[in-house]
Amino acid sequence: MASDPKPTSAPSTSPIKHRDQGIRIFSYPKLIFAFPTLIVALICGFGMMLIGNRVDDPVKPKATTVTNAEAEPPAPAPKPKGEELTQARHQRFKSPANMFGILFLGIFAFNLVIMALDFPRFTVVAVLLVILLTTFVLLWIGAYFQFDLLRLARVPLGYIHTVANAGFYFMIAFILIAIFGIIYVTRWLDYWEILPNEILHHHGPLSDLERFPTLNLKFDKEIPDVFEYLFLGAGRLVLHVSDERKSIVMDNVLFINSKENALKKIMSRLEVRITTDQEVSEP
Repeated sequence: MASDPKPTSAPSTSPIKHRDQGIRIFSYPKLIFAFPTLIVALICGFGMMLIGNRVDDPVKPKATTVTNAEAEPPAPAPKPKGEELTQARHQRFKSPANMFGILFLGIFAFNLVIMALDFPRFTVVAVLLVILLTTFVLLWIGAYFQFDLLRLARVPLGYIHTVANAGFYFMIAFILIAIFGIIYVTRWLDYWEILPNEILHHHGPLSDLERFPTLNLKFDKEIPDVFEYLFLGAGRLVLHVSDERKSIVMDNVLFINSKENALKKIMSRLEVRITTDQEVSEP
């Protein structure tokens, strides 16, 4: 008795899953770390609006206008001298407008230092120790010899009078926002795409493409600057591709820890795709 023929299995009509798109890695210029200056510029701009944009110098006598030509002009106010002048300058230094200017310039200078220099971990620790040691020595000298160190600081600080109206701070913020927008758009002109089977380098206005194999790929994560890492989790990725003389270096990669974890997951497997007859016959 012949056995009944087994029914052939119908071809699967389930949709074909697309391949894993991998991860995209962008390298940014160091200017992106100037975002604290943008934030402080907005704070100072709104602060100056709250105090009525007062940028006058209280130390200098105010000029008075004479409405009657025959009337004698009033005698100018006497200028402060000696200790009175020092106190007046100190009060001017503590004025809200000057405090906003000092805050903006301080953060701006800090951003320039961050973008100009790299601060490894041990360098930051050494700088902090030097600052603490210097502060301790100055406090000890002031306490032992009964020096008024605050007076020595008030005299030079009294000459600082850096004020600007709200329009200045808002223009600085607008310029930075425009530059950040340009950086965000132009990042697509040069970026890397890591797939399980290959590395793609997209660059140029016409999206030129370079391909590298991921076989025996090794990568390193570096933190060249502690402050940049604290700001945006930025670091450096170095890809060592087989059969390539030079390594691929990507600087200023944001949130580098998440990129590292994604790379580990992609490199832990090698994608193998089996093409069925159904896929070949389809146009």
